[in-house]
Amino acid sequence: MSTQANAKTLFLTVAGTQFAYRLIGNSTPAAAGSPPLLLLNHFRSTIDLWDPLLVDGIVAGGRQVITYDYSGVGLSGGEVKLSIREFAADVIAFLTSLLPTLPNNVTNVDVLGFSIGGHVAQQLVLDAPDLVNKLVLAGTGPSGSLGTPRHPPMAEVQTGIMGAAPDGAATADAFFPSFIARDEGNAWLGRITAGGRAATAGKNGEPPFAFFLTGPGLPRLIRAYLGWDAEPLPYALLQTVQKPVLVTAGDNDLIVGTPNSFELARQIPNANFVMFPGSGHGHLFQYAEFYAKQVTSFLNGEFPAAPKVAGVIAPLGSQGL
Repeated sequence: MSTQANAKTLFLTVAGTQFAYRLIGNSTPAAAGSPPLLLLNHFRSTIDLWDPLLVDGIVAGGRQVITYDYSGVGLSGGEVKLSIREFAADVIAFLTSLLPTLPNNVTNVDVLGFSIGGHVAQQLVLDAPDLVNKLVLAGTGPSGSLGTPRHPPMAEVQTGIMGAAPDGAATADAFFPSFIARDEGNAWLGRITAGGRAATAGKNGEPPFAFFLTGPGLPRLIRAYLGWDAEPLPYALLQTVQKPVLVTAGDNDLIVGTPNSFELARQIPNANFVMFPGSGHGHLFQYAEFYAKQVTSFLNGEFPAAPKVAGVIAPLGSQGL
C-alpha cells in the first residue's frame, strides 16, 4: 500500500494546465460510502510537504487519499490564480477529469481543506456541491461579511509566513505555540523536510522535492489569500451548505483566529466544531495521529448530526452567481 513517502507522482492536464497529484492508499467501493479524501493544502505548501503522520494515519483508517498541487504551486504547471473562486474552479475541472478514471464508480470526494485550502473547499462546495460528500475544514475561517468582525493575524505573523524566502522555522513558530510546543513544531518540520517525501524525491523518475512556493507566483497567492476577506457572498451562503462538516481549530491560532473558525462552524447547519488544547494553526500536525483517527471517525459517520437540514441546494452556477 502506498504512503506519503512512496506514492507515485501523477499528472493530469486539464484545459492546458498540468496538475500534479498522488493517489495514496487503496481505493474502496463508492457504494461502501468511502469516497477518496481530497487534501487541499495550506498557504505556499505542496504535495511533498504533507505531514506523513497525518496522511498515513488516514490511509491506515481505510481511506484513499488524493493530494493535489494548485496551479502554479509545487509540481503543477500554470500560473497561480488570483482568487479563491478561480482556485475552486481548478479543483472542479481537475475532479471532473479525474473521477471517471478511478475504479469503483467514484462520483464525488470527501474534502479536507487546511487554511487557504479550507477557503477553497468552501467555495468548492458552494459551486459544485455534487462533487463533495463530506467536508473537514481545519484552521480556516469564512470569507468576509458585512457585519461580523474578523480576527486577523498580527502583522508580524503575516510577515513570517509571507516573506519572499520561505522560512520553515518561522512557519513552525506561527503554526505551533512555541512557548509550550516548540518540540512538536520542530518534529513536524523534520517530518516534512528530512522525513516523508525527502527520500523519494528526485529518484526513480520522481520529480525533485518541491518546497514552499517562492518567486513570481507568491504575490499572486497573497492576493488570493487576502482577497478572501473581501468576498461577502461565500459567507452569506454558508447556511446553504447541506453537507456533514467538521471544523477544527487550535485554541490559539495566530494565523486564522480561533473565533473565525468557530464563526464558520456556526454558519453551517450540520457542522461539528472541535478545538484542540495547547495548539494553534498547526493543530492537525501537532496531534497528527489522533487527528487522523478523528477524521476517519467523522467520515465514517460517527459524529453527531443536526436533526434536520434544509435539503438539496442548487449549485451557484445554476443560479447565475
